[in-house]
Amino acid sequence: MKNILSCTCRKFVAIALTCLSIAAIPAAQAQTAQDLSKHARKIEKRLARYGAGTYLDLAFRDSTQAYGSLGQLSAVSFQFTDSDSNRLETRSYDDVTDVKKAKEYIGSGSEPGRHVHLLLPVLIGAGAAAAAFAIVQALR
Repeated sequence: MKNILSCTCRKFVAIALTCLSIAAIPAAQAQTAQDLSKHARKIEKRLARYGAGTYLDLAFRDSTQAYGSLGQLSAVSFQFTDSDSNRLETRSYDDVTDVKKAKEYIGSGSEPGRHVHLLLPVLIGAGAAAAAFAIVQALR
């Protein structure tokens, strides 16, 4: 009886240890550097749409914004040439919050949307001048 009981205990211990070791395997696996968060994968896919040299407007997690051209993409980071400092930077996909294609500009203060579009005022002025000329000619 003693031999049967010890055999059953050994089997129980062996099964318990096997179950515990199988359950601990996923928790013990180390994450590799190539594992990206969902947000980082999304940013990587968005940057992959653009070719190298594309001029982009990037918004970062630290509430800063940068304009520049896109460089090489790697598994966990990308290269970016900042247009203000003209330096090549390597940034992580996790650092970026938003990506937009931008128009090139020269110097600060000349970003898109800051230029006054003069075509409409010139057309309105020309129409008013033509109307005034027609009225003067009609009164003569």
